[in-house]
Amino acid sequence: MIIVQVAPDIIPLPGSGGLERIVYNLSDALVDMGHEVYIYALAGSRSSAIVIPYGHRYETSSIKDFVLDTLPDNTDIIHDHTHDLLFGKEDLHIPTVSTIHTEWSLDVPVKHPVYVSRTKLIQSPNRYKGYYVHNGIDLNEYKYSTNKKDYVLFLGRIDWEKGVHSAIEVAEMTGVRTIIAGPAWDEELFKQILPRINNSSNIEYVSEVHGKAKQDLLSHAKWLMFPTACEEQFGLVMIEAMACGTPVAAFPRGAVPEVLSGFPQFLCESVEAMAAKIIGDASVHPEQLRHYVSSRFTKEKMAERYLKIYEKVIAKNRFRG
Repeated sequence: MIIVQVAPDIIPLPGSGGLERIVYNLSDALVDMGHEVYIYALAGSRSSAIVIPYGHRYETSSIKDFVLDTLPDNTDIIHDHTHDLLFGKEDLHIPTVSTIHTEWSLDVPVKHPVYVSRTKLIQSPNRYKGYYVHNGIDLNEYKYSTNKKDYVLFLGRIDWEKGVHSAIEVAEMTGVRTIIAGPAWDEELFKQILPRINNSSNIEYVSEVHGKAKQDLLSHAKWLMFPTACEEQFGLVMIEAMACGTPVAAFPRGAVPEVLSGFPQFLCESVEAMAAKIIGDASVHPEQLRHYVSSRFTKEKMAERYLKIYEKVIAKNRFRG
């Protein structure tokens, strides 16, 4: 099958997490399965698929024009990952599927929507005609460890949606050593929380982390705190942590209960409940967490599910034609 993946033009692949990492993992898995895969992405992107960088003669608003003007011959399907779902909402002759990765894409009308959780599919107006595919990671990239150190970790964007303010409140309540890692997206919020961090001997901010530093933090944490304040589409960092053998204390918002369905005891209804949770040890062995991810959330399983959707959409398009 000749498959075209279209990534947003914001961060080169593979990126540090989230959408770009999913496109990267999916494309690599499809190549490993023997398919011919092309990725339209920002210059500097890398992949085992064939990368076609966005042309300089096109403005950002003309990504669609550039892709359609340069599509490989005999493309079987286009997989649209752009924030505005530029291709899914067009009446193209080439079958197109659109993954809704973000909250602001939920209301964009597309022919073949794919959500990253069953929760979001059911909540959407497309519940009877859409699909869902869980995000998947490359398990080999995540360092597994049973050697947990005496700290809890918050790993995510510094903004209201990811709930960093709740993580700091938990740290202040418990006195447990807490490491905050992530880019300061919301500068005003960062200015508000920085004095609290500086005045707390048990809280440390280490900025954004990647590679080995990220792996070390995830694999040795006693708990990952995921106090999300938004209706999560999925919550990729939860499966990253569990792949490292690290338990997750999380607020049950959006798809969080779905992703943690195997470990409902990790769900916390309040800051107080999360504080009580992270003071103690998880009742689950790290190996169980790793196995849980390997059985549900790998890039191979993600690719297999997407291929089934590609085949259905191609068949529907052929029948329509």
